[in-house]
Amino acid sequence: MRYGKGSIALSVTRDYPVLRQVLHSGFITHHQLFEFLKLDYCVSSRNAFNNRVLRLVKHGLLIRSDRPLANREAVYSISLSGALELEIAGDEFVQSCRRGSTSIDKFHEHSLGLNQIHLALKRTGSLVYWMPEIEIRLRNDLSPYGYCKHYDAIVVVRLAGQDCKFALEYERTPKAAGQYRTIAERIEQETSIAHFLYIVPNRDLIGFMAEKLSQCNRPLHIGLFREFLQETLALPVRRVGSPATLTFASVLTQGKEAQRSGPLFDDVGVSW
Repeated sequence: MRYGKGSIALSVTRDYPVLRQVLHSGFITHHQLFEFLKLDYCVSSRNAFNNRVLRLVKHGLLIRSDRPLANREAVYSISLSGALELEIAGDEFVQSCRRGSTSIDKFHEHSLGLNQIHLALKRTGSLVYWMPEIEIRLRNDLSPYGYCKHYDAIVVVRLAGQDCKFALEYERTPKAAGQYRTIAERIEQETSIAHFLYIVPNRDLIGFMAEKLSQCNRPLHIGLFREFLQETLALPVRRVGSPATLTFASVLTQGKEAQRSGPLFDDVGVSW
């Protein structure tokens, strides 16, 4: 097939995984993107990866930011043209990814931290499924089987031969007290998730959130970002409403039998 001057022929196995990962991440560093694709067996050569990403940037499918963030490493987001390419290819979760210029740094930092959390889980080999926020939003907007909140991710991990599901939130900065009341109400209404994990940057925020969410009766746990990157599911967590500390893996496995037999178990498993 011949292509017009300036056009690009996209590879289903090489280019589309790059575009899809950037879309799902929102913002992603060059190294993070390579790590995701390497773990998914979509790339092996760093030089070939560098050339492929440069090609996608030159053709306007990816947007490269050279801001002095993330140790001056290049940060990518998807362009409208890149999103349209995925939509034409049949991806269901494409939406406009343009961000307001006044808050782009906030989206940058949140996305890059969430990528670190995601990568840490993928490296353990225990990650079964990661539903990104873009997919959660679409499900909430268009499906009668949505969730009560736009979580940062819905995660399924395999522990001791069991698939365990939880909602994940990465909370970099505190919200207003009224917002936490709304969050607690939505979590109380959730019927398809049994466990909720908040990852935060410091112990002061753990204490603040534990106090603001103290009226929530659901199993909501809070742990430190830096400890999650080191310990992943062995992360020490504090349950809201309790001073006790335990590992998140033990939280998930102890509650699994109740989750199986009760209404909180998702009958369709991980095939959303």
